[in-house]
Amino acid sequence: MSFIESCSSVNNCSRIKCKGKYFCVEELLYKGPFSNVFVVSDRLHRYAMKTEQKVGNLRPVLKIEATVLKEMNVQAVAGFPQIIAAGQTVIYKYIIMQLVGPDLQRLRMSIPEQKFSLATSLRIALQTLDRIHSLHANGWISRDIKANNFCIGYDDIQIIYMLDFGLARRYLQKNGQLIAERKSAALMGTIHYASLRAHNFLDQSRKDDLESWFYMLIEMINGNLPWLKYEPRTQYMLIGEWKQFARESGRCKLLKNCPQEFDEIMKIIDGAR
Repeated sequence: MSFIESCSSVNNCSRIKCKGKYFCVEELLYKGPFSNVFVVSDRLHRYAMKTEQKVGNLRPVLKIEATVLKEMNVQAVAGFPQIIAAGQTVIYKYIIMQLVGPDLQRLRMSIPEQKFSLATSLRIALQTLDRIHSLHANGWISRDIKANNFCIGYDDIQIIYMLDFGLARRYLQKNGQLIAERKSAALMGTIHYASLRAHNFLDQSRKDDLESWFYMLIEMINGNLPWLKYEPRTQYMLIGEWKQFARESGRCKLLKNCPQEFDEIMKIIDGAR
């Protein structure tokens, strides 16, 4: 039975026992509304541990996240953290996984100009697109593509890892058949990077992940998106209107400083099914 010896809370020096192995909590990396991330170690290696409360959690994510990562690990897909262990205590569920470095959003914001060079942005674009393709090839869509969900490696900074699959959903059945599209769906994901279909409360597909990836890429190059000034919770309709405007006379403003090929990329994504 897995347990945390300090069961009332997870903090520094808490110990987790899983499959006869002890992990010691070293520090809190991230505290979020639905889950927390800690650095843990087994004396030989350091890992990341993500926890969520078993009771009262409005959006449980660990089960779906562990499912996605396990499937990607079984396929030995590059760029997805390895799951080391998973379990639960009286209060918490947790997964222990490969420790990665800082996310792309944090890296970009640490630069004085708060944007990457075009060359760096395009290298990032290729790796992140490859990760999204791998996820899609295994029957999943993310529904939350953004720079925060891509991290550089802890040991090898040349590798970009994709993570945070709490909003992921299967679009393919196990037999390879497409899952029937729903007539309507909740607006899932991060509003600033959500697709037009998401804004219209339509079921998301692979193209919606690509649209979010495209917005992420533009932000890396320009350091901004035209609609970032709007508050996502109260002004999500204005954000959606701006994205529609970007398909019309606002296209040049959105693609400012981007290679001319981006116009064609946008057409391909918009034309996808």
